Amino acid sequence: MFAKYKTVWRVSAFALVALIGAFPASAQSAFSKERVQEHLQYLASDELRGRGSGDVGNQKAARYIAKEFASYGLKPLGTRRQNDTNAPIDGSGYFQPFAFNAGRTLGKQNRLSVERDGKTTKYRAQKDFQPSTLSSPGEAQGEVVFAGYGIHEPKANHDDYQGVEIKDRVVLLLSGTPGNAPNSPLAEFGDMRRKAFNAREAGAKAVIVVLPKESDPQDLTRFTHATSAHSGIPIARVRYAVAEEWLGAGVLDSAKAQADKGETASRALNVKISLQTDVPPQTKVTANVIGFIEGSDPVLKNEVVIVGAHLDHLGMGGAGSLSRSSKPMIHYGADDNASGTTGVLMLAAHFGGSGANRPVLKRSLILMCFSGEEMGLLGSAYYTRKPILPLERVTAMLNMDMIGRMKNDEMILGGTGTAKEWKEIFTPANEGLGIKISSSDNGFGASDHFSFFLQNKPVLFFFTGLHPDYHTPTDTVDKINFEGEAKVIQLVANCLERTANFPTSLTFQKPVQTAQSTGAGRGGRVYFGSIPNYSATVVGVLLDGVREGSPAEKGGLKQGDIIIKFGEKSVKNVEDYTVALQQYKPGDKVPVTVKRGNDTVVLMVTLAARKE
Repeated sequence: MFAKYKTVWRVSAFALVALIGAFPASAQSAFSKERVQEHLQYLASDELRGRGSGDVGNQKAARYIAKEFASYGLKPLGTRRQNDTNAPIDGSGYFQPFAFNAGRTLGKQNRLSVERDGKTTKYRAQKDFQPSTLSSPGEAQGEVVFAGYGIHEPKANHDDYQGVEIKDRVVLLLSGTPGNAPNSPLAEFGDMRRKAFNAREAGAKAVIVVLPKESDPQDLTRFTHATSAHSGIPIARVRYAVAEEWLGAGVLDSAKAQADKGETASRALNVKISLQTDVPPQTKVTANVIGFIEGSDPVLKNEVVIVGAHLDHLGMGGAGSLSRSSKPMIHYGADDNASGTTGVLMLAAHFGGSGANRPVLKRSLILMCFSGEEMGLLGSAYYTRKPILPLERVTAMLNMDMIGRMKNDEMILGGTGTAKEWKEIFTPANEGLGIKISSSDNGFGASDHFSFFLQNKPVLFFFTGLHPDYHTPTDTVDKINFEGEAKVIQLVANCLERTANFPTSLTFQKPVQTAQSTGAGRGGRVYFGSIPNYSATVVGVLLDGVREGSPAEKGGLKQGDIIIKFGEKSVKNVEDYTVALQQYKPGDKVPVTVKRGNDTVVLMVTLAARKE
């Protein structure tokens, strides 16, 4: 599940509707829990190393899925050339390859030198310093200003920039927050991206971050969590001993002690820095895996129902990891989302093949495992932009994400308000299973169905809930409820069969949206209501749409706009946008600057409170 939206699916955010089956909860699923376990044990194994998009483990998982599709007799819709983005989509295989921005890598031209007291000292990359994973590529020279912890938050009554000139300077700051107390009112301001954003907006030329004195020496040898959206300013991390050389013996300790008390420790230094950061973008290739089952009705077979799940996870960790350790570790992703991928494979076996017990579907069926979901719904967004079969033929999309942790026969079903016929479908589909369904009308969400909802397609989202192992290395197979997952897959199969055989096409509708359902653009309790495109490679934030009745819609923003400025803050990417939004409170009137075609438009938006 894509982390930027994860809070959308907290159960407390739902208007819960319990739809309890009419038959005893002891009714059994037709799906084998042993087969569920078998698939999961491979997909979440050491061999696949977390299935990170573009990594070898992800490729192995995709080939495993393709082999299973072939064994069940599914028709291939893609190419056999898994890693060739120029391959013709000719039905020779099950893959739909696509390239994506996989973040940035560490180049060889990283340099840091300091001029102090007429003497120039050069420092060694990965020994004395290292570009931050948030750094932009580039060069910077300037006089140095020490700015304590670099927290520039006047609304929190704390401003480390007070009394010093930041513009055209290199800002030297401590990592973390004063005392690094987790319950401190300043804890939320310790994020390095936020500090870098404030430094950039104040006109700084570069940022130098001082690592804690007790930090692991290996911290300067790792460069594993770099995302594609850099901060727009060169940033380097230096060892504590290096910064001590610049301030003088004992001075850094004294300044840190002063800053830890919440006092202003900022000062100009008689030091000039020259910094070069070489962090070039990295492009990788991954692939969706797609199989097809033709419907039996001569007319209705031209309509298609899609059932899918994302096959990727976080690999060895990275920007989406919630692990307490920053060290690379396998993130197995058993529930997220080997469980959903297993569901697709079980459904392929159930509806594919030529057995006598194979259900007859009037409409055609696409079974799809997406890649790149954890990086921003990349695979599903790619498919909706470049569909192999026309989107006009798609009548509905059913998505499984994190379906392996069902407790007490309870699960969440999202999207129930996106077609007026859904209740007629999922209520009888649950008969005999006894699953307690908490439903949400909302078609927005943290997973690949959202890409199809944006194309005005009815969606259902099957989800058994968040847990403490989410996006950590402890999301392992031993914690999966195999019997519970088999029951969820049976529910999906029942819904799928009823959808494929429904007498009429489903009627798409947009549910009434409320502020508590927003996933993107959250800043504390501030609600804006935009729908960012996380896969767009533009300067700014491209909008896939705006929520109905939201401040963004009322202010005149619309699909296709690119936000380039929020208030007085420039916006280069989604992360900038999030930080900028956090500067405001409900009721504030904010000018929002957007690129609309060839025009630049300034719109006035009144922010609202986000309901919990």
